[in-house]
Amino acid sequence: MGKLTTIGRTLMALMPAGLVARISPKRDIYRGEMIDPKAYAMGKLVKHMREKDGIPSVEDGRKMLRDIADKLDVKVKVAKIQDLTLDGADGPLEARLYSDNPDATGAQPAMLYFHGGGFMQGDLESHHHTCCKLAKWWGGVVIAVNYRHAPEDPFPAAPEDCQAAFNAVVKRAGELGLDPARIGVGGDSSGGNLSAVTAQQMAGRDGPKVAFQVLIYPVLDVTLSNPSVAEHGEDYMLPPEMIEWFMSTYLGDWTDKKDPRLSPMFGDNFADLPITYMLTAGFDPLVNDGEIYVKKLQEAGVDVTHRHYPGQIHGFISMTKAIPQGMQALREIAAWLKKTAVP
Repeated sequence: MGKLTTIGRTLMALMPAGLVARISPKRDIYRGEMIDPKAYAMGKLVKHMREKDGIPSVEDGRKMLRDIADKLDVKVKVAKIQDLTLDGADGPLEARLYSDNPDATGAQPAMLYFHGGGFMQGDLESHHHTCCKLAKWWGGVVIAVNYRHAPEDPFPAAPEDCQAAFNAVVKRAGELGLDPARIGVGGDSSGGNLSAVTAQQMAGRDGPKVAFQVLIYPVLDVTLSNPSVAEHGEDYMLPPEMIEWFMSTYLGDWTDKKDPRLSPMFGDNFADLPITYMLTAGFDPLVNDGEIYVKKLQEAGVDVTHRHYPGQIHGFISMTKAIPQGMQALREIAAWLKKTAVP
């Protein structure tokens, strides 16, 4: 029965949205909005696999994220992909530069991209196709950074690496053909956390500042006290036990969950933060994180664009074959980047 259920869920995830909607007209509703048909089908598949196999080991979880990207993310080509090594906080970091405009004259804008994966999973391969799309549709340069992960390197290794990588790219801007005044950060989920942390930390010290930030369904409060966490207790992508596994592993022996390097929600200087693009998804335990952060930024006078997808699930920009709205989301981010940081 388990194998048949897996096959059925897989086939449903690959069906056209209209057919899924006809098969499952009474889908989940949150805040008066019904879940997107494709998000529903994909979420049901992921939940079934998790219930069948349990929480994966660290290595299995890492492999699973790479496999999802390889099998479920639309692939696009860009003109230039270059592997780099950047100075991290405690040694060299792998990085990868993407550009679809390698012959451009003049210094180009760039975005360091910090991948998601619960601070434990993800690498240059798991978010390769996301970075290709953003670079192609934006026209600027995207630099993916493979920061250190828990459990091998728990907090604060990841934010320290991301800040060091940002400084390294600014320092090497001339060599890389970049404009040091137009270098921003972006990332999804835990990578959104690291982007927000990097922007805050750079704003609070001498030296280069982050020019813009793109926060894609970020985790911004690791106390997990916002209502949407409890309201999505049966979440398809991020059930409570999965969130707790990620957070406890990332924290290690650290106990102060309100440290702004962990929870940028508790930062004390929002006025100096850069222009921001925030993406939130309705069927995501972290939706309140993004909404509350937007209000804090707006109250501090920061220019914020908030794009909310009420019917979507956490992780949907990385599953664009199964959830076409992920393509729309990335195109909208690229359009904002084109307007905000013109090549």
